[in-house]
Amino acid sequence: MNITYQLTEEEYQQAVNLHHKRGQRVLFLAIYVMVAAVIVAVGTDFSNTREVITNMLAAFFSIAFYMLFVRMISAYQAKSIYQKSAVLPYETTLHISGKGIRIKTRPDAPSIPWSAFSKWKKNERFYLIYTTPRQFNVIPARVMSESEKKAFDAYLEKYIPQG
Repeated sequence: MNITYQLTEEEYQQAVNLHHKRGQRVLFLAIYVMVAAVIVAVGTDFSNTREVITNMLAAFFSIAFYMLFVRMISAYQAKSIYQKSAVLPYETTLHISGKGIRIKTRPDAPSIPWSAFSKWKKNERFYLIYTTPRQFNVIPARVMSESEKKAFDAYLEKYIPQG
């Protein structure tokens, strides 16, 4: 099976957002919220209403800033990676078989065996195939017919554990 596609910068950003869903960021945010709550609870004189309100607002805005900062950094990193990449902005053709995935647009590139991939994730728009916990290949679902999607899903389910 051959798949030819070209990712846009926006598609790559959406794929990165899919990567971050159900990741460790929610855990880090929960820990951050708990630490902020403990600091507010320990450092607040609850008999002083003004201090209670000030500390609650400080905790709220610090958590909001953290969430905004992480989102901005993620978008900036995805844009930077896309623009500096020698592969992402260009048309790519993949040959998918029982042996693995081979990039046909780079004839010198060897086939990547299925064992090199650690997990995969998909939604209605993208397939993410991971080689490490933070490094993944993006294949847009828009370039495949329904029968190709079924065949690709069969390869993924057979050779790679879903994470």
